[in-house]
Amino acid sequence: MEIVLRKQNKKLVERVKQALPAIDKHTRIFDRKNSQTTLKLMTLTLLCGQSPLRMLRQVTSEVEKRKNALYEAQHTVAEKQEEIDTLEKKKKLTSTERAKIIQLKYGVSQINNKANGSLKDIATLADAYENIMSTHGLKEWNEEDFENEEKRHHVRRGFELLYRNLIESGRAKEGTLEYLQQYGVHCQVAIVEVSGYIKYVGELLKKNTKISGTHLEDFLDKMGDKYTHSADEVSDRLFGRDGIINKSFMEKMDKRNKDKAARKPNGRDV
Repeated sequence: MEIVLRKQNKKLVERVKQALPAIDKHTRIFDRKNSQTTLKLMTLTLLCGQSPLRMLRQVTSEVEKRKNALYEAQHTVAEKQEEIDTLEKKKKLTSTERAKIIQLKYGVSQINNKANGSLKDIATLADAYENIMSTHGLKEWNEEDFENEEKRHHVRRGFELLYRNLIESGRAKEGTLEYLQQYGVHCQVAIVEVSGYIKYVGELLKKNTKISGTHLEDFLDKMGDKYTHSADEVSDRLFGRDGIINKSFMEKMDKRNKDKAARKPNGRDV
């Protein structure tokens, strides 16, 4: 750390200079918003539950955010470096200009650290993407796959919220019942299913049976599989067809995306 301030306590300045390297070293560990653990177990499951395709979509969204941050950082660093180069070409600098150079270099250093954090995040997200694909046996996926999974996700999510309602207050909340009904699930049937599960778990706990969160996730998976058809039934009632999605729109966009991917960044065909 370079300090050009005048009339500062020399002992304090030296103490700070001695201490900062170790602190700076560990500060760089936290050069991003989230840890790898938080990013994977919280960010990727936010409003996604444990839907693999929703998690994959969240990965693409998070990567895009960090790519934008990297491009912005690249531009900012270039601007600051130009300013530094201009000042350093001067034969004689004023105290203000020397301080400005120090400030600019520190700014460049901080931006580089943050950019490094974004790169770490992208690498973490890339690992998560590949692991999700591998774990769920996905070789490829498209918008149609995602839309088909959406029905199961929302049905499953409705049961998840209902479970939370019942263990929290002993009654279903209006929003949860509305959610379930929107996806065609009969509210009383859902309450019977979840109440039965809660009772079953209570009996297991009385026997000191060890259970984990995966026990609940397995139950929710079963509910999603069992009642996904309800979404198609309500779609047929509302729109006269059991399929919610329009494949023709997807095919056009898929072709457009493939054509775009087959071009170089300069717009010429490969």
